[in-house]
Amino acid sequence: MKMLTIQEMTDTQKMQVRSRLAQERKKLGRELTKSEESKVKKLAIAEVSKEADKQAKKQRAQKRKDKLVPSDETYSWSSANHTRGYR
Repeated sequence: MKMLTIQEMTDTQKMQVRSRLAQERKKLGRELTKSEESKVKKLAIAEVSKEADKQAKKQRAQKRKDKLVPSDETYSWSSANHTRGYR
């Protein structure tokens, strides 16, 4: 799984990270220290990256599935031949 950077994320993914930080701030009732903030941010980015990876896998599987559409036609030998012959 590739870890996304903040620059690579979409706006909605960035918003998820920011909201996660805000939730932690609210839960503790104070501002987060740098180490707490980086830990929470790292966990949130890992979570977002995992979701993005799942979506990418799903899209690749769908693309592969769409590509392999079974055909009722028989194999056409003439379409596989070169029109100008081999060189």
